Amino acid sequence: MRKRSVIRDTIQMTVIQFFLECLALWFNAWMTRRVGAATVGTLALAGSFFNLAAMVAGGNAMLCASRFVSEELGKPCGCPARVLRHGISFCMLLSLPVTVGVCIFAQPLSQQFLQSDSMAHAVRLMALLLPLGSLSACLKGYFNAVCRVTVTAACDVAEFLLRAGILTGLLLWRGDTRPEQVCTDLVCSMACGTLFTAVTLTVLYFQKREPCGGTCSLSLWRYIRLAVPVAVGGCLTAGLSTANDALIPVTLRQFGDSASNALRQFGTFEGIVIPVLFFPSTILCALSGILIPEVARANAAGNRERVCRLTEQVIALTLIFAVLISAVLLKFGGVIGRCMDGGELSGKMIRILAPVVPFIYLEIVLEALIKGMGRQNFSSLNYLAEYVIRICVVLVCIPLFGFYGIVASYYTSNVFGNCNRLRMAVKTANLRFRFGKLIGKPVFAAGFSFTAASLPEWFCPTLRETPQGIVLFLGIALGLYGLVFWLLREKNELRLPVLH
Repeated sequence: MRKRSVIRDTIQMTVIQFFLECLALWFNAWMTRRVGAATVGTLALAGSFFNLAAMVAGGNAMLCASRFVSEELGKPCGCPARVLRHGISFCMLLSLPVTVGVCIFAQPLSQQFLQSDSMAHAVRLMALLLPLGSLSACLKGYFNAVCRVTVTAACDVAEFLLRAGILTGLLLWRGDTRPEQVCTDLVCSMACGTLFTAVTLTVLYFQKREPCGGTCSLSLWRYIRLAVPVAVGGCLTAGLSTANDALIPVTLRQFGDSASNALRQFGTFEGIVIPVLFFPSTILCALSGILIPEVARANAAGNRERVCRLTEQVIALTLIFAVLISAVLLKFGGVIGRCMDGGELSGKMIRILAPVVPFIYLEIVLEALIKGMGRQNFSSLNYLAEYVIRICVVLVCIPLFGFYGIVASYYTSNVFGNCNRLRMAVKTANLRFRFGKLIGKPVFAAGFSFTAASLPEWFCPTLRETPQGIVLFLGIALGLYGLVFWLLREKNELRLPVLH
C-alpha cells in the first residue's frame, strides 16, 4: 500500500470542500432572496425527505463501502473489488423495492412530509433517482477507502455546479416561485447531477481500480449481515432527523404562527443559520471522511497505539478549531446574519447557538473515530437517544417559546450526544483524557486573545462592526490565539503521522 499522509489528504479535501461550501452559502442566500424564506423552508423539508429515502434505499452505502473495503485492504491477501460488488448488490436489493414503494405512496408521503398535496409528482421523480444515488455512494466509499479522496471531492464539486447551474437557469427562465414548481425544478437539477456523478465514477473505477489478486474475506451473505446494523443505524438517524424537521413547522404553528410564517422561520433556520454554523467545519468534514478508513485499517491490523494517537490528536485539533470559531460567531453573529440577508432573527440565532459549536464539530470527527473502531451499534443507539431528546424538547418547548425552542433542542441533544461520543471514543482508544490540555487551553487562549483584541474598540467605539474594525480585530485575535498555543506547546504535539 502506498504511503499516505492524513495531513496531505485533509488539505486537499479542505481546499475543495471550502470552495464548495462558499458556493453553497452564496447559493442559499440567493435562493432566499429569489423564492422567499417560506419556499426555502419547503425545499428543506423536501431535502430531508429525500435524504431519508436515499438512506433507506442505499443502506448507508458510502459508509459501508468505505469501512468494509478499508478492512479488506488491511488484510494480507484481500480483494476489495469483490467487496465493492457485494456493496452494490446489497444497495440494489434495497433501492429497487424502495423506489417502487415511494412511487406508489407518493401522494400520502407528500401530504405527511411536505405538508402539500401538490408535491406528489416531485416525490415520484425523486424516487427514480434512488438506485443511481446508491451506486454513486458505493463508488465514493470505495475511492475513499483506496486513498483517492480527491476523486470523490471533484465529483461532488462538479455535481453541485451542475445542479446549481440548472436550478438557477430554470428559476430564471420560468420565473415561477410556487413551492411545487421550485421543488420540481430542484428534482430535475438533482437528476442531472446524480446521473453525471454515477457515470463519471463508474468510468473512473474501471480506469483506476486496484488490482485484486487475493481471496475476498467476505461472502455476499456475510457482507449483508455486517452491513445491516450499519444500514439500520443510518436509516434510524435519517428517519428521526426527518421527523424532527417535519415537526418544527407544526409546533411553530401551535405557538401561534401562521403556516407561511412557520415555514419562513424554518427556512431562515435551515437556509442561513445552520449553513453558517457548519460552514467553518469544512476541514473537519474532510478529515472525518479520511479518518473512517484510516482508523478502520489500523484497528483491523491491531495497531492500538496508532488508534490512540490519532484519537487524541484529532480531538485536540477539533477543539482548538471549534472554540475559535465559536468565539468568532459569538462576536460577529449579528453581522454575519445581516450579510446573509437573514435579518436580525438569523443574527441573534447564530450568536445564541455559538457556544454549542464545539459540541457540533466534535460530532463530526467523533462519529468517524467511533465508526472506524467498529462501534456502529453504540453510534446508532446514541443517535436514537439524541434525537428522542431533541424531538421531545421540540414538542414541549417550541409551542411554549416559539423559535427559541429550536435553540433549546439543539443545546440539549448536542451536549448529551457528544459527551457520550467523547466518552466512548476515549474509552475504546484507551486514551487518558487530559482536560486541561484538550479543553482548558483552547478556552483560555480564546478568552485572552479576544479580550486583548477588543481593546482598540474600547478606545475607538467607531471601529465596532465596521469592515476595518473587523479586520483589525480578527488579525489581533488570530495572532494572539496562535501565539498562546505556540508558547504552551508540548514536544511533538499535534503532528499527524504518515501511514505506510
